[in-house]
Amino acid sequence: MSNSILNCNIQISETTFKNQYEGILSINCQENLTIDRILGTIYFEARGRMSSIKKQLLSFNISSKKHITKDEIIKIPFTFQLEESNLETYTGKNVSFFYNFEAKIQVNEEDLEKLDRGIFKRVKSLFTADYSSKFSEYFDKKNTETEYKISEKHQPFTLSFNISNLYLPLGLISSLYILTLIYTTVEFNGFHILFLIIAIILVGNLNFKRNSKKIGKISLKTINDNNSFICLIKPAKNFSLKKSKIHYQIIEKVVDKRGTSSTTNTEIIYKSTIQSLNNKGTSEIRFDFPDNKRLASLEFDEVTIYWEIVITGIHAGTSENLTCIIEAYNI
Repeated sequence: MSNSILNCNIQISETTFKNQYEGILSINCQENLTIDRILGTIYFEARGRMSSIKKQLLSFNISSKKHITKDEIIKIPFTFQLEESNLETYTGKNVSFFYNFEAKIQVNEEDLEKLDRGIFKRVKSLFTADYSSKFSEYFDKKNTETEYKISEKHQPFTLSFNISNLYLPLGLISSLYILTLIYTTVEFNGFHILFLIIAIILVGNLNFKRNSKKIGKISLKTINDNNSFICLIKPAKNFSLKKSKIHYQIIEKVVDKRGTSSTTNTEIIYKSTIQSLNNKGTSEIRFDFPDNKRLASLEFDEVTIYWEIVITGIHAGTSENLTCIIEAYNI
C-alpha cells in the first residue's frame, strides 16, 4: 500500500457576535483513516523591528473520533471566541500583529503507516507518541463597526526642541574659545572639546527655555463630533508664533532591543490635512477621523501608537513646532 497524504483546508470568518469566529475544517485522505482527536489552538504573533512574539491565547477540542472514507471530504465546523482586549490585526511600518489558527489532527496509531509523514516525524512519534499532523491558517481580527473617540479634556502644548537653539551658543562659545587661544597663553587640549560640547548643550537648553517662554502658552480642548473631532485652540495673550498652522498625525514607535543597544524606529503612519490657525483668540478646528479603523492609541510590549496634534509657525525667523498628545480609542 502506498503512503497517502492527509489534506486539510481551513476557513475562518468572524460572526455577527463581537470577537466570535466560526470555521470549517475540510479533511480528506486517499485511504480510509481513523482520527482520534482534533485540537484547535489560537496564537497571537507580533513581528517587525523588535523581538518577535508568539503567544498561545487558547486551545480547545474541535472533534473526537472521526472516520474518513477513502477520497471522501468531511467538513467539521468549529467556533471560538477571543478576548475583547486582544489587539486587532495590524500591518504597520515597523511592526505587524497576526492571528494564527492551528489544527492538530491526531491519527489513530493503527493508521499511521498510511500517512506520508516524513522520517523526522516518524522518529518523533517513536519517542513521544505524538501521532499528529498540524495545519495552520492566518486570519484577521477586526471589528468593522468600530468608531473612533477622542479623550475629551484640556491639555497644554509643549515646544519641540529645535536644533537651531544650538546655533547661537555654538557660535558664541566657539568664538570665545578661539579668541582665548589667540590672545592668552592657553593651549589647545583635547579635553577642551568635551567641555565645549557640554557648555553648548547647557546654553542651548537655556536658549530653548527662553524661546519657549517668549512664544507663550497655548492650550487644547478636544470634543467628539460623530465621525470627526473638534480642537478648541486657545493661545495666551503673549502668544507670538506667526503664520501658525495645525494638523494631527498618528505615529508608530517601535523599540528594537535585539542588539547591544536599543534602537527606536519612529514612523508617521497617518497625517491629516493642514489648516490655518488664529494667532489671537480661540480657534475651532474640525478634523475627520482616518478611514483606517486600526490606528487607535495603544501600548504593547515595545510598540506604541499615539496621536499627536501639531502646531507649526515662525518665531524670530525660525520654524517652531508645538505638540500635544491625545488619546484615541475604538468603541
